[in-house]
Amino acid sequence: MNTNPSHHQIEDFRTYKYSSYAALISQKETLLKRNEVIQFFDDVENFKYVLKPKKVGVDDDQEVSLE
Repeated sequence: MNTNPSHHQIEDFRTYKYSSYAALISQKETLLKRNEVIQFFDDVENFKYVLKPKKVGVDDDQEVSLE
């Protein structure tokens, strides 16, 4: 996955026309190395979970520090 959708201010990469997300989670034939990608995440459900858009409760102008 890359950051093209966010770079182009597309809210949801899952519906972005040029995203490989849909092909990776489907069972349809693809030229993508689906199995190799999914193995990094253990399974498709974890892949979806890890890539699920998350909202962080921090304003853009608020300073964040990690301890």
